[in-house]
Amino acid sequence: MKIRNKWLAGFAMGAMLASGSVMAAVNANEMHVALTSLKLALAKIGVANAILSNPAPPANNTDAHLAAPNQLGSQEISSILVSAGGVINVYLSPAVGVANGIVQLVPKVVTDKQGKKSVQYTCYSPNIPDIATAEPECTYRQAGK
Repeated sequence: MKIRNKWLAGFAMGAMLASGSVMAAVNANEMHVALTSLKLALAKIGVANAILSNPAPPANNTDAHLAAPNQLGSQEISSILVSAGGVINVYLSPAVGVANGIVQLVPKVVTDKQGKKSVQYTCYSPNIPDIATAEPECTYRQAGK
C-alpha cells in the first residue's frame, strides 16, 4: 500500500472514531428481534395513543403510560426511553453486535382519505452507520445533523 493510501485509510479510520459512530458488525437477526419486540410494540402503541388523544406529544415514558425505561429491556434492548416530541429511543444491548447502539423511532401523524388519523414511525440511528444493512427500513442519520 502506498504511503498516500495508508494516510487516507488512517485519516478515514480516525474520522470514524472521532464521529462517535458505533463501529462493529451488527447482528442482523438480533437487530430484527429487537425492533420487532413486543416491548417496543407496546412503546409505539403508548406513544401513538398519547399523540392522538392529547394536544401535545408525550415527552417521557410516564406521559406515554409506559414503564420506566430500564423496565422495558430485553436480551437485545437495554432500555426504551420516550423523549420530546414522542421520539422513542431504543438503546440496544451488546447482543445486537454494537456497543451503545441507538435506534430512534420518530412519530408522525398522518390522515387517510376518510379523515382517520394514525401515527407512523420513521426509523433512524444516530450512531450505527450500517443500520440499513441489518434493518432496511432504518437509515443512518448522524447525531446533530
